[in-house]
This record gives sequence, C-alpha cells and structure tokens, in this order.
Amino acid sequence: MKLFLFRAAVFVLGAVTGAALAGITIGDQVDRLHIENQLLQDRLAVAEKELQQMRQQKQVQKRVVSKISTRVSFAEECDFSEYERSFIELTVEKIVREWLKVIAGQEIDSINYILVPRIVDNREIEIEGKKIKLKVELVVIAENLVVYLEIIPQKNKL
Repeated sequence: MKLFLFRAAVFVLGAVTGAALAGITIGDQVDRLHIENQLLQDRLAVAEKELQQMRQQKQVQKRVVSKISTRVSFAEECDFSEYERSFIELTVEKIVREWLKVIAGQEIDSINYILVPRIVDNREIEIEGKKIKLKVELVVIAENLVVYLEIIPQKNKL
C-alpha cells in the first residue's frame, strides 16, 4: 500500500508539474501573440492614417499647367541657315509662350482641349524680315504643356 501511495503521489506530483510547465509555456505563447497583435494593430493604425492623408492630398492636390514649351521642326522647303533656325526657334517659343500664358496655372481638367491648338495653328509671324507660318502638329496637355510645331516659310508680299 505504501508503494501504491508513493507511486500515486509521484504520479500526481508529475501531473501537477506537467500542468504547471504547460501553463507556463502556453502563457509565454499567449504573451508573444498578444504583443504581436498589438504591434500589428499599431501598424494597421499607422497605415490607415497614411491612407487617409493620401486620399486627402489626392483630393486637395490638383494637376495644374506649370510650364509651356514648344518643339519646333522645319518644313522641307525651309532654306534657313543654322543661325536663322535657332533664332526662329527661340523667337517662336517666346511668342507661343506669350500666347498661351492664359493657360498657365489652370487645372488640366478645366482646359478646353479643342481651343488650345487653335490659338497657335496657322498663325503667321515675321521674324527678322522673314514671314513664317506656324502649323500645329500635336499638343500635349499635362503639367508641362508641349506644343509641337512645324515652321513653314511664307513668301514676302511687297
């Protein structure tokens, strides 16, 4: 009987010790999972705040024309020297920028896309005694408005 009680006591003591060790192990896992859960909740809160800020910036930030530039090409019948071509390019860019300055600062969505090329297309100007005609090939409307032009020489009418 003593042997039975001893074995029963050892068994009960082993069961209690095993239960205590299992409780400690499970408690450690629960603590780690709780800390990881808190960390993930914090990251989620930060990500939600960033997303909300990005949405607000998207609503506030509007695309506006901030720069106007030209790309000039010359028709085949042009017999201008390199100096004349570069001078004409600079002058045309300056004149076109002046004509289109009313568009600078406008929201891209509010610009009348049909009227922009018509401001410049088929206009005749005189540069250093040479008459040229501007033909619009393409207009790219973005933050940087780009007008692609072809220069066509005109005969001087005296």
